[in-house]
Amino acid sequence: YFTIPEDLLRAKTRKQEIVNARQIAMYLAKELTNSSLKTIGLHFGGRDHSTVIHAYQCVEDQMKLDSKFRGNVEQIKRRLEMRGKV
Repeated sequence: YFTIPEDLLRAKTRKQEIVNARQIAMYLAKELTNSSLKTIGLHFGGRDHSTVIHAYQCVEDQMKLDSKFRGNVEQIKRRLEMRGKV
């Protein structure tokens, strides 16, 4: 969906485009896997579990405010579920 390389999702960059994609990826990892917050954080460049919580909440909040954003996240989630990648 996003054309952002995995290594950039794990990088320490704070570019908004990368941050948004990373937060969505963390949100989906929490939604679609049984992985702990700590494990999810480790997969995203060794981030703390609290960063995963923050990312999840940011995506939740944005989904409440922006129906287009919510639709995009839900579409990505459906695609992942159909692929069986989770």
